Amino acid sequence: MAGIPSGCKLKTESLHRRAPAGDLHAVAPIWRGGVRVVHCVPTATALVLGSRQSGDILNQFSVDEHGLEVVRRRSGGGAVLVDPEDSVWVDIEVGVDDPRYLADPIAMMATVGQWWMTALRALGCCPPDIWQYEGAMECDAGGDLLCFAGRAHGELLVGHSKLVGLSQRRTRDGARVQGQIHFEDPTDVLLGALKAPPAVMVRRPALIEPRCRDIVASELHAALVTAVR
Repeated sequence: MAGIPSGCKLKTESLHRRAPAGDLHAVAPIWRGGVRVVHCVPTATALVLGSRQSGDILNQFSVDEHGLEVVRRRSGGGAVLVDPEDSVWVDIEVGVDDPRYLADPIAMMATVGQWWMTALRALGCCPPDIWQYEGAMECDAGGDLLCFAGRAHGELLVGHSKLVGLSQRRTRDGARVQGQIHFEDPTDVLLGALKAPPAVMVRRPALIEPRCRDIVASELHAALVTAVR
């Protein structure tokens, strides 16, 4: 990353956390003096609402029918489905005293998106038409309700569909950028959990190719650790 002094020793920790989704979102504080790359594995499938979303948008009968835990994260954006088998969730925490920390939230999102791109390329699992979105948040295809239907600065897309979703939470200790990638499309489950579906056709996420599923599931975390160094 530009601006890091030559010879500066960077401190990076690699962690795995397995817990209910609510506990994974509530973990704090951020390590101020380094970067943590945290593989988050929920103990069960959960529907995660953005910080500004109300539980009133949900059809509780459908939520219960699918056995979904409902939790809220502290970062913005639309709802996501976290699943221990069908998605990979990695938090990258960048401490405010670390040279890789960027005070500009937009620049921090772009940098973390580049780390994800580097990791996927290193694994040979980067689609040839992947690109990084730059610009204001777009919610034209249901993105106000569902995270992967919209797009935000720094996220990775394949064509018009989001492959890597990012959401940022900032505190006085640093930034936590939560990232997720899907193996299976969660859109139908999410739509079924809403009281009222969007009035527009929802944009569905891009998915990791089947040939890369086992590679990404087992090696993405380590590749991200390498990418941030």
